Amino acid sequence: MSSPHPRRAIRRRRSTRSARTALPIAAAALLLGATSVFTPTTAAGAPGATPAAGAAGSVFANRDLPKHRLTSTAGSGAAFTYWSTGTDREPRLSTGSVEVPAGKAPAGGWPILVWAHGSRGIADRCAPSAQPTRADSDEIARWLDRGYAVVTPDYAGLGTQGTPEYFDTDTTSRNIVDAVRASRDVAENLGRRWVVVGEGQGAAAAIELARTATRMQGPKLDYRGSAVSSIPVEFDTLIGGLGPETGTMPSGVESAVLFTLSAIRNARESVDLDAFLTDSGRHWLDRAAAVCADDLTAEFSGTTLGSLFPQPLSGNGQLLDVVSRTHMIPIKGFTRPVMMTQSLFDQDVVVPLSLRYLNDAQHADRRVTARTYLAVNQQQSEALSDNDMRWFVARVAGR
Repeated sequence: MSSPHPRRAIRRRRSTRSARTALPIAAAALLLGATSVFTPTTAAGAPGATPAAGAAGSVFANRDLPKHRLTSTAGSGAAFTYWSTGTDREPRLSTGSVEVPAGKAPAGGWPILVWAHGSRGIADRCAPSAQPTRADSDEIARWLDRGYAVVTPDYAGLGTQGTPEYFDTDTTSRNIVDAVRASRDVAENLGRRWVVVGEGQGAAAAIELARTATRMQGPKLDYRGSAVSSIPVEFDTLIGGLGPETGTMPSGVESAVLFTLSAIRNARESVDLDAFLTDSGRHWLDRAAAVCADDLTAEFSGTTLGSLFPQPLSGNGQLLDVVSRTHMIPIKGFTRPVMMTQSLFDQDVVVPLSLRYLNDAQHADRRVTARTYLAVNQQQSEALSDNDMRWFVARVAGR
């Protein structure tokens, strides 16, 4: 039975206007707006100054989600900004959202399901907590219906100051842990147990968390495992193989390449990427910094990646070093169970590479469960994957 006051599940934090965070009301409104870009502000309102950093996982600001932004089956929800870290390990602000099922929480609180979304773009307006895609909304609704509070992190730089660390798996995984910490200070009746469901970029981070979350999370959280699909493996090999002769690739892979290179170009000035780009290449990396995934995929259709490069990217040692150091996905050393699924129809990864990774990981670590789907189409594959993930998540979360 639904609670007569479901929106009481969200806790209001008056401390977000305290001297510790030094966030004026006007700046908070900008920071949490659907399409606004954050401009750092001091307590006196001086533009350009960086706010005093809080501890990783601490809440900087939050507000209730308006009714039109709540998933239909949610009892309450909030958008929040929290402190995390960037690739440079310096404090960075990130954003996210949490939605809570309607009704009375079970004993111990609602278990937390992190939706670690795939590539949505690197422009601020692509942040899922502000502009969720249909896929995000469907995934959130699915897990709310199953009795989980759903946390959706945006990852550092997406919707906040700075360039998203799109290409850094370790940073993304830290952002997820900190989002879970923050969500428990924003919403009431959230339990300690949490599980990650990830795809694409989020899948890479979710797998990394199966190895590292238990030592990162602290005593107040209880990470139980990850379930993932569309794992973007061997991205360093893929990037290093790009050049003038590169032809057409799956549409999602092409977008991921553009977002990755655009993010590195903007965040790592020491990587001389422009020297390895044609005029067309510079145009498309500029577009990747400005539009979201669906639009970029549609715009780039009919263009080959090879037209972006006058020479092979294998000659850019700095670029390959950045990608290889930040985008590695482990195959063993997991401290919690991880389920890996893969469809043969997937347009977001190079399927043969992903299948090889699933096989290697399953043989390398007993905590890995791998599933592949010989379905008639992508929709059927997704249904089979979701059914396996639902069973896996319920088991590891103790439902």
